[in-house]
Amino acid sequence: MYYNTKECGERILWLRRNAGYSQNELAQKLNISLDHYRAVETGRHGCSIDLLVDLSTAFDVSLDYLVLGRELHPDSRCIKDKLLELEDALAELRCSL
Repeated sequence: MYYNTKECGERILWLRRNAGYSQNELAQKLNISLDHYRAVETGRHGCSIDLLVDLSTAFDVSLDYLVLGRELHPDSRCIKDKLLELEDALAELRCSL
């Protein structure tokens, strides 16, 4: 395995779109220029470790996922989403009592 900037950029693009950010909004959030962000997303430039950490935090994903496309557990995102749904349901139930 190796760090493929194009594949990493594709993951970042997918995460950005899924989160509902424009390229400009995310570049501002990350304190980088729009041109630099676009170069990262298209794979023309790799990310610094600092930028990878910021992206990982912004999207709540692991560095392993961003860099190599691997998840710690294939169903981890699904499990996390389900737990959040259950927390919301419990909070609603508590309020109704």
